[in-house]
Formats: sequence, C-alpha cells, structure tokens
Amino acid sequence: MRIFHLVPNMNFGGLQEIVRVLCLAQRKAGHTVTIGCWTNASNNPVAEAQLQDAGVQIVYFRRGAQGQLIGGKKYLTLKLMEHFGRGKADILHVHNPFYHYLYGGIAARLAGTTKVVQSLHHTMFVNGQPKWKRVFWVGAMCTDTIVSVCSEVESVIRSRFVLPGRKFLVIENGIDLARFLAVPPRIPGNQLVIGTIGRMAVEKSQHVLLKALAKIRTRHNNIRLRIVGIGVLEPDLRALTTKLGLDDIVEFCGVTNDVPAYLSSLDLFVLPSGAEAMPLALLEAIASGLPVVATTVGNVARIVEVTESGWVCPPEDVDALAAALDRKSTR
Repeated sequence: MRIFHLVPNMNFGGLQEIVRVLCLAQRKAGHTVTIGCWTNASNNPVAEAQLQDAGVQIVYFRRGAQGQLIGGKKYLTLKLMEHFGRGKADILHVHNPFYHYLYGGIAARLAGTTKVVQSLHHTMFVNGQPKWKRVFWVGAMCTDTIVSVCSEVESVIRSRFVLPGRKFLVIENGIDLARFLAVPPRIPGNQLVIGTIGRMAVEKSQHVLLKALAKIRTRHNNIRLRIVGIGVLEPDLRALTTKLGLDDIVEFCGVTNDVPAYLSSLDLFVLPSGAEAMPLALLEAIASGLPVVATTVGNVARIVEVTESGWVCPPEDVDALAAALDRKSTR
C-alpha cells in the first residue's frame, strides 16, 4: 500500500511523534510511506534522519530552492496532486484540520482514487476563528474517515458540526510501553524534582506552573522544576521565571530524543495544559511509574482516574495547581 501523511511539520511534538512511530511501523509492514510537510520548519533532525534511513520520503511543500517559504493556493494544490491518484498514493492521512487539510482533501478528491483519512489530535480550532471551522467542515466533506484520538475529541466534533455519522472513528493514542516500563525510579534524595514536557505555546500553560511553583516554594525549599520543550513563548517564560525569583530552581532543558532518560530524573510529572486531547507526555509519564498532577482537559481526568496515577485540577487555575503540588510535596 502507498500511504501519504500530510502534517504541519516534523518538529518536536506529540502529533509528530505519533506520525513518526506510525510511519516506522508502516515501513516495517512493507508499505511505501511519504510524509508531506506543509511548512519548511524543522527542528528535529534526529527523527527525520531516522525516518529517512527507514525508507520514508519527506517532502517540504513550501520550501523553495534556497529554503524560503513559498506558496499560493493553486501552486500548493497542484504540488499535492502530483502525489495522489492511481499508482501514487492509495491513502492520504492528514493530521489536524487547517489549510493543509483542506488542500489535501481537495487534491485527493480531484485525483480520484486516493482515500482520505483525517486524524484529529485536538479540538482547539473549534474555539478559534470562524474561518477554521469552515476550513474543517469543507475538508471533512472531502474525507472518508475522521479519526479522533480519544472519545472526548469525537464528542466535541459531533456536537459542533453536522457531518455523516459513518465518517467518525475513535482510535486512542498509544505509546511504546516497553521503553517507559523500563524507566528506573529516581533514587530519593534531598530534592523533590518535578518536570513537564510540552511545546512552549499558549495552550500548554507552562506560565501557570511557574506561578504555582512560586506560591509553594517558601514551604518547600527543596523543590526543583525541569522543563523540556521549546517554542515561541520561551523568552516570555524565561522572563517570567526571573520575575518570580525562580531562576535558581527552574531548569530549561530544551528538547530531547530520550524522553525515558528525562523521566528517570523526576519525582513528579506535571501537565499544566489549558487544552489537550490525549497527550502522549502524560501516557509516557504514567507508564514510567511517575505520579502525576494534571489538568482536567480532554481525556486527561479519565486517564489519571483509570490508572490511579495522581491528582487533577482545573485548567488555568494557579491556586488549584499550587494546592495539588502542595499535597504531593508534603506526602
């Protein structure tokens, strides 16, 4: 089978990790796999090299000869159509509902024989600009199957859009358990090390975690925070860390391709997000045996309850997160 994945980019992130693992498994099963990146962004060369070594082709649709960003609706649609149709791609798998979803769905329909699958990794677009709702609906009508990464995502989509019920399917996110079950517990020491993983973007709400940490540090002078991730808000988060007087206990760790090793350095994992669906970082932390403190977004509360792995609190609530951290820190 010939499978074409269309993604925003292959940067560090949960969506990209799902695509990486899926593509490697598909190649191992003997399929021909291509990844089309909507933008020319790339900050994870290790993952890209691994994919290419496995025989996965990576295409940058908006990257010019000198690396510049190029585009135009007609140009992009025609470039996509070069990859679809009989003898090219049997399946187009689009990840997340923005313009690449719309153009990909239209191009596949024009090509005639390529089936379209759309994976919804979040529902943030539902509360965004009206144009994104229109983009999603038109793209959805060009799609054969809409896959939600958890039942909570499907419920939101069904409640907001009129679409044929036959299009919907739930396939929950999963991880390679073997990598995380093998994580050794951190040897207890004088410090309580908490950590979080996430792109430094508005929806990840690391600023809430920093403010909560500032509230409890006077009662827990042994607490430390390690943050894995990069993104547009990193300068703001570093400035907030300094403003709150936390420079001596907060470490910005950048990105890592060895998440199990990072998790082995923690005593507690925190997910402070304001919006999620079924976050891989939470699954990985729970599988590694870490207790967690997380917000009640997406299916997070259900996962924490089923696994009996920790505590939950409302999103964007500094006092509630501080109280949850306080309870854990005094155990």
